[in-house]
Amino acid sequence: MKQAKLVGEKELAFEEVDRPKPSEEEVLIRVKACGICGSDIHSYQGEHPFVHPPIVLGHEFSGTIEEAGDRAGDLSVGDKVVVEPNITCGECYNCKHGRYNICDNLQVIGNVGYDGAFADYISVPAEKALRIPDEMTFEEGALVEPAAVGVHAVRISEQKIGDRVLIIGAGTIGLVTMVSAKMAGASEIMVTDLEDDRLERAKKLGADHLVNTGDLEGSPGELIEKKFGEAGTDIIYDCVGFENTLNQAIEVARKGTQIMLVGVPKGELSVNMAFVQDRELDIQGSLMYVKKDFETAIQMLDRGLIEADDLITHRFDFDELEEAFELAIDTTTNDEKLKVMVNF
Repeated sequence: MKQAKLVGEKELAFEEVDRPKPSEEEVLIRVKACGICGSDIHSYQGEHPFVHPPIVLGHEFSGTIEEAGDRAGDLSVGDKVVVEPNITCGECYNCKHGRYNICDNLQVIGNVGYDGAFADYISVPAEKALRIPDEMTFEEGALVEPAAVGVHAVRISEQKIGDRVLIIGAGTIGLVTMVSAKMAGASEIMVTDLEDDRLERAKKLGADHLVNTGDLEGSPGELIEKKFGEAGTDIIYDCVGFENTLNQAIEVARKGTQIMLVGVPKGELSVNMAFVQDRELDIQGSLMYVKKDFETAIQMLDRGLIEADDLITHRFDFDELEEAFELAIDTTTNDEKLKVMVNF
């Protein structure tokens, strides 16, 4: 079989290797579709603090079961599946208390300590494979993983029915978080971004107010007050994770507001902690997901709340993976680019 291994900064090596043999508790999956995510881009550019080549990237994927071990549960050859890519120890405090997404010994398929899905086949623990409906496309299946990120962020937040929500960033994670917030009962949602194309996608998915912060006259706080009233926004999701976006969230937050940090920061951020203390702001991180978030994300896609073309802007074949990554990191195409999908 063929696999694409990241061997250095912006350097992929296609290799012919033996097909994995699943253990009794594993399934062998023939990969059908795999998205390129922000963490893949950071890894490809040598910017991810926890990813060290050589490694096969790719963690948002779908496929069919080719082989199933004798102790693989009720999974069968031919099943269409997606994979929850967090591999956990089951023994640490958080694993024992239902928060295994922040396991002390966390491995992530295609990211940390475990080769991923930019390969013809991948063998994974059977407990991490979830069936998807037969009518769901493989591309939609590959979107379950990023959708689960948004589901998790909203589920662990303090958002309530009727809340007015601010989403900072209309990339893939921002859009799926927006749809999740709407599902959870948000009465109004404002989405901010620098790209009009992404904002139009947010509008199609149900955003009530769109703001291009690059064209904004006046302060974001003034606009929020104009749209939401004096009380402003009830909860903020920062789906970018840049220093300026988190500081913007802190500046516009009403006293006592929760700010969910969903985007992955590239490094250390300098923020105005005086505002955090003085206003009793609650800044909470959100990492990945657990199984029930995956199950909800599957339902979202199955119900058509998110469709493949809502998020996918570019498609490549597996042997074009280098071109796919080069497009994904090209900052001159941001206004036309969202999810880059690789099909097998």
